[in-house]
Amino acid sequence: MLNCDIRDYGAVGDGAAMDTAAVQAAIDDCGAQGGGRVTLSGGRFLCGRIDMKSGVELHIERDAVLLGSKNGLDFPEIETDAWRVEYAPRFNRRCFIYAENCEDIALTGRGAIDCQGESYIEPLPAGATDFFWPYRRLSFPEGFEDNGSRGLHPAQRRMCSLSPARVALFMGCKNVLVEDVTMRNQPAGWSYWVCGCEGVAFHRAVIDASVLYPNNDGIHVNCSRDVTISDCRIRCGDDGVVVRAYSLPLGRNAACERVTVTNCSIVSHSGGVRVGWIGDGVIRDCAFSNLAITDSAVGIDIRLPGNDTGVRQSDEGEEATLIENLSFSNIVMDRLFHEPVFINISEHCRCEAIRDLYFTGVHARAAHMPCVNGRGGCPVKNVRFNGCTFAQLRREDIPGFETAPFCDRAHTLRPYFQHVENLSLENTAFSVL
Repeated sequence: MLNCDIRDYGAVGDGAAMDTAAVQAAIDDCGAQGGGRVTLSGGRFLCGRIDMKSGVELHIERDAVLLGSKNGLDFPEIETDAWRVEYAPRFNRRCFIYAENCEDIALTGRGAIDCQGESYIEPLPAGATDFFWPYRRLSFPEGFEDNGSRGLHPAQRRMCSLSPARVALFMGCKNVLVEDVTMRNQPAGWSYWVCGCEGVAFHRAVIDASVLYPNNDGIHVNCSRDVTISDCRIRCGDDGVVVRAYSLPLGRNAACERVTVTNCSIVSHSGGVRVGWIGDGVIRDCAFSNLAITDSAVGIDIRLPGNDTGVRQSDEGEEATLIENLSFSNIVMDRLFHEPVFINISEHCRCEAIRDLYFTGVHARAAHMPCVNGRGGCPVKNVRFNGCTFAQLRREDIPGFETAPFCDRAHTLRPYFQHVENLSLENTAFSVL
């Protein structure tokens, strides 16, 4: 196999000199020769945005770090006709590692991707709140005007700062592997966005993001199929694993289906597993098993918020959501700040149905009890709990509760089921500790 060492292309690796051009030259050369491995070893390689090519494996050795620049201008906005960049979530089309319509690509190795995220956030002033996290993104530099931010409210401008909102963005790719790599210190942005892809595998990947930074999602799977996430460790401030069908960036409706998540541990100050959001399309045939979700806000979070403001949110779709045939099995949850299972259809959302949800061997200890709340005329259908236990903890017995988002939310003292059609509770117990 062809092996391209980035030092042969002029990389320095001292953490100070910019190595973007050398890394990109190695990737381009490797791709042009039919593919192979591009190796980073023995250094800290400071880079801005790099673009993957088909057939290339970017391999980071144990003694190497791919270091993100502290200057957001080193991550230029994506300009392409391959997808509708104006619908990029958070009005931000910047990323660190970008793959567009690539096949047979990989990020591997025991090394790290360090995003130097502390350069893109600031602590909130005393007494201020910003989406319930104690930090917020830095604004644009004085005099800088981003195309996606014009006319936005100042609070929204903070959502589309110069920080790379996605660390790794896979758009329309096939046969993608992420294995062993540790991603850390994300800049208040999603670790991985998998959008419109087929055949993606995350294996033994580690995500180590601050739980105090806003919108620090882990692995975000969108409008993709045949995705496996296995043996991963995820710690982040926002949702750990996200499954969505937000199709506007693709310009066509595309289901998110056949996603499996297994043998993972998750810590999140939002949802451990999140399914669906505003205006998503079809999400179906997904399985979540053998998970440990601890010290998190919500364990399994399937909610469809509404929006009656007349102003579109940055990642709001235009479809009627259908979520069906999801399995959750052999899952342990502990020290959750809120509900272990939260399913909700809001009044002002477009929803075809949420149906056929199966919970088997789910065991949770949380401040709240499970909540399944449909809507008049649109009930949640066919929900089965089998062999599950839910125990309620006192809030004061949960470490870190006061730093979690939504800590002032009303306390659910008992299981809450409303507008649910065909609910089954077999060998399932609820208790107070």
